[in-house]
Amino acid sequence: MPIDGKRFINQSLTEIRKRTARGERVAVSFDVDNTLVDTRGRALEIGKAFDRANGTTYFKGKTAKQMGNDAKETAGLVRMSPEHAKKFSSHWFRMFFKGQNYQHDLKITATVSLAKKAAAAGADVYFVTARTQSEERFTIAQLESHGLETNEHFVVSKPKMKDKTPEYKASELNKIAETYDYVGWFVTESRADIAGVQKLNSPVKSVLLETKFSGDRKVDPETPIWKLDVK
Repeated sequence: MPIDGKRFINQSLTEIRKRTARGERVAVSFDVDNTLVDTRGRALEIGKAFDRANGTTYFKGKTAKQMGNDAKETAGLVRMSPEHAKKFSSHWFRMFFKGQNYQHDLKITATVSLAKKAAAAGADVYFVTARTQSEERFTIAQLESHGLETNEHFVVSKPKMKDKTPEYKASELNKIAETYDYVGWFVTESRADIAGVQKLNSPVKSVLLETKFSGDRKVDPETPIWKLDVK
């Protein structure tokens, strides 16, 4: 039977409060894309820009909730021609991790609220993201717009886009674990990230935010799972 992720998190919050009361240094960590923010708002704006550049109307009248998790899924949902789908994929790759487009994301209230609760309990909150360092100022601005207090130290971004995400995240989580007396969790919607982090034996407990974005990779059966209906 899967471990209840919400129960695990609540128990961890209790542990955080006890430890910080004793003067221990405590941290938690979160992914960003599709964990704290829903990137379908960004996808819609990317689609609208594609329409403007190509004289098409695939995204006319569409909403963020009608977008997919990546270029291929989105192209299929709006019924693009094969020729346009190929062109859209290239456009998506150029635009998705462009920091100016982060502003179009939609807040995932439940996880943003959890980050605030962890901070209120005394934990340092880290944001370990596959976004790149060159766009970090946009990530900081986005998180602050949702009421999360952060800076360059607590936002941990990939040096380069080509860096492998699971290895990078495992390495950064290890650094956080070495710095603190207790790290409560790493929350992400990505099964692929968790599988990679677990394979590399990160000491930080991963919590799967299971949503429509999570994918189908197998994770350790002891992984706490927090089911969240992001419609």
